[in-house]
Amino acid sequence: MDQEKNNTHIETESIASVKPNDFEHIPNAAEVEKKLVKILDRRLMIWAFFGYFANGLDRNNMPNAQTTGLSEDLGLVSNQYNWAITMFFIGYIILQIPANYVITKVRPSIMLPTVVFTWGAVVCFMALVTNVQGLYALRVCLGLAEAGFYPGIVFLLGSWYTKEELGTRTAVFVAGSQVSGAFSGLISGAIATGLDGAHGMRGWKWLFIIEGLIAVTIGAVGYFVIPDFPSNTKFITGDLREVAVIRLERQGRSNTKSGLNMQTFRNLFTTPFIYLFTFMFICMQMGMGFLQNFPIILKTIGYKADFANYMMVPIWVWVGIVVIAQGYLSDKYSNRAYHILAGAIYTLIWYIILVAVNGGNVPTVLLFISAYMIPPVFGISPIMMTWANEIYACDTESRALAIAIINSLGNLAPNFINVEVWSIVDSPDYRLGKIVTMGMTAAMIVMCYSAYYMQKNKIMLPKPSQRVGDEEMDKKKTHIVRDDEF
Repeated sequence: MDQEKNNTHIETESIASVKPNDFEHIPNAAEVEKKLVKILDRRLMIWAFFGYFANGLDRNNMPNAQTTGLSEDLGLVSNQYNWAITMFFIGYIILQIPANYVITKVRPSIMLPTVVFTWGAVVCFMALVTNVQGLYALRVCLGLAEAGFYPGIVFLLGSWYTKEELGTRTAVFVAGSQVSGAFSGLISGAIATGLDGAHGMRGWKWLFIIEGLIAVTIGAVGYFVIPDFPSNTKFITGDLREVAVIRLERQGRSNTKSGLNMQTFRNLFTTPFIYLFTFMFICMQMGMGFLQNFPIILKTIGYKADFANYMMVPIWVWVGIVVIAQGYLSDKYSNRAYHILAGAIYTLIWYIILVAVNGGNVPTVLLFISAYMIPPVFGISPIMMTWANEIYACDTESRALAIAIINSLGNLAPNFINVEVWSIVDSPDYRLGKIVTMGMTAAMIVMCYSAYYMQKNKIMLPKPSQRVGDEEMDKKKTHIVRDDEF
């Protein structure tokens, strides 16, 4: 018994003497860290990519359902169709912030797959609707179900990856949605030509069932592959677990859970970063307007609907490539603000061209060139969320809630603004939309530089609560629990 106490004391002392950035006590620490990152990439990143791929398919499938008979069968008029799209965002905004607080209290390996499985089931049930009221209700349910996914994954990535890794991984995750934009038209086209009328069901019903089952399958796989946190993931044990914890601590990122307290609310609402990032996110979303309305522009100037949709396939693939490249460069050369500023300035130049040339009624060749030049604005999103992960690294709750607030409010406002400034009656010129977006892109540049200046000079940065600080000091004095030691 005395010997056991002595061994425990010696072991505790040895661990207590280890600095957060010191791997010397771990044999082959560099190899262990490489193995850890490979495990995370194979499990978390691949699943997150395909999860967001399914997310993009399911949240944006209304236009495809429209082309395969949805409005005709349900008797939807234009206004009802637009409201069906809006219903999603109502549910999405309502639950997003509380959902990202919940993920700090439960296992992500349970919550996130359940989120994906649930929204897939909701989409499948959409095949059963017979009236607009049922469609509205299920679209709200879809928004509620999807609310926790994007901010939850961004938060989980920030709980594992270092600053040198996080930008690329967040960008790869976000690219899943862009790739879904490329494939959604192909999927709906194949369904329209091959399944419309099969077994007595219209194409839109098959569309909902097939895309819903894709999400259900991905959700089910998630229960077996994705991690929780560095301290409690079952397949990350021993040296792998210790390296996972230490490498984030040495960068000042805390996974300590302190619960909601006054410091959490001060971090969120009395520091300027939450406001700057939210308005930057709104401006970034507005910058996507030209590309989101590009098929409508092509149809208005005389191209057939199928050609307009097929033209979006290579564009969305290109967007995915650009997004990943921007994330990689932000990791390689550091300083997130520089990469956001570069993407915003480049986008602003092209919106100025779109407004200035021929009063907005630009030649067709310039339209296509612009469609391939605008994508850097999409790459701002993952870099911005990576930056938010780093700014709010002080404690778990502040980081989780900040990500959710920025994403939810940042998605909400553009949906109301776009209705007016990117009105379909203004196609193909969309002069008002281009002018407003140009102004908001310029405003994003100013806000980004302001956030960078305040971070560089340590002005009003979020801070850990005293409780969090005390707990982290206690952790450094106690042994890091290793599953292989029980």
